[in-house]
Amino acid sequence: MKLAVLFAIAACGPAAKPVALPPQATDADPDGPHREAIAAQVQPYIDAEISTGIVVAVYDAGRREIYGFGKGPDGKVPDGKTLFELGAITKAYTGLLLADAVQRREVQLDTPVSDLVPPGVTVPVKDKRAITLHALVLHSSGLPRVPPSLMSRGSAADPYAGYGEEQLYADLIHTELEHAPGEIITYSNYGSGLLGFVLGRKIGGGYGGALSNRVLAPLALTSTFVVPPANVQPRRAAGTTDDLKPAVPWTWDALAGAGALISDARDQLALVDAEIDAGLGSRGVLRNAMKLTQEAQIDHTGDNEGLGWMIDQAGRYWVNGATGGFHAFVGFDPKTRRGVVILSSTAVSLVDHLALDLYKVMAKETVKPFAPPMIEALQPYVGTYQLGEFKLAVTIQNKYIYITGKGEQPLRLIPLSDHELWFEAQQAVVVFEKDGDKVARAVFVIGSQRLAAPRIAD
Repeated sequence: MKLAVLFAIAACGPAAKPVALPPQATDADPDGPHREAIAAQVQPYIDAEISTGIVVAVYDAGRREIYGFGKGPDGKVPDGKTLFELGAITKAYTGLLLADAVQRREVQLDTPVSDLVPPGVTVPVKDKRAITLHALVLHSSGLPRVPPSLMSRGSAADPYAGYGEEQLYADLIHTELEHAPGEIITYSNYGSGLLGFVLGRKIGGGYGGALSNRVLAPLALTSTFVVPPANVQPRRAAGTTDDLKPAVPWTWDALAGAGALISDARDQLALVDAEIDAGLGSRGVLRNAMKLTQEAQIDHTGDNEGLGWMIDQAGRYWVNGATGGFHAFVGFDPKTRRGVVILSSTAVSLVDHLALDLYKVMAKETVKPFAPPMIEALQPYVGTYQLGEFKLAVTIQNKYIYITGKGEQPLRLIPLSDHELWFEAQQAVVVFEKDGDKVARAVFVIGSQRLAAPRIAD
């Protein structure tokens, strides 16, 4: 087994140099009240070369501010018109399409998926329980994360490219569910993509056509696309990996409902505005359907799920998404009438941490800016560590710190503090611990799990 398998690692292409440029308000308040405070939070991510370009948008009781940082198209500062891949934020739109179809009585949440596919296509069952639309939108269908025929692609640069209708039908016939539908929530692009596909088939026009007619056009989201036309290509940001290497744009076909959307900050603020309006009881366009998507679907207190939205303990709605070269976050809180949009042209999930800080900024709370250490402070961690059967080399190359398994490509670690580093490939924090004055081990913290890798002689 390779380290790539252990940590779900993907090798990347040649490096790209980021350019840090001054923050600039665009397409909204030209000099908003939160300008300086937002810049203080976001600019460190550019200065530390964590992301090549970020657009942040905030919504505060109807007032909109949009600021760009770093490098966008043509080397200029990205702005409210810059297009980013949204990844799984698409699922919120798919959830809204489902809610609209439910309210039109075209489908019900408990409609079996088997009712919406052609005769002869078998949809898997387990323990005599069928997959419903509700199970798909809540990721409780039992379907694996990706279809069986895509698992063999591994870390393909464009993993969903060319996956069409016939392949989806063939995979459904051969898929074995991991658990009975409705029992366990396990994230599945397979399930979300299937939901978008069957809705597009039921409504007509395919997912792209159905979404455009039922959601994008009514909400006047004119810069949100399943497949962007040629005339908007110059507005697209160039995506990069967490190592700031060029990433291939992702393309989608039958699974478009899981992550195909490309959009800009202006449209995402418009969505936030409409969602807050719906949460406050408006009867405007699609507001009833939006209100349905905001209803908690799980019978317990604390964090919850809507139809395409996550709900945190404070009652804020949010969804994030990533592709090979992008990371994005959209959130809103109807109680305070505030919302946050974060669009990054680098596939690093650390930018999600900005969201809570931006809510605090709008609430006029004091927020300490992110201050990663200089690379020189990490020199003591260079060495070799033993994780099970694997020897891991920690090195510093060209201002970055990396971890490498034997025969593998180096993977970047992003400094969070003087002893904690972020490992994007595994969504883990690597904590370097000392015994006395000497570095003794690297501990990989993955959720509640801790994997210790003692330092060994080089």
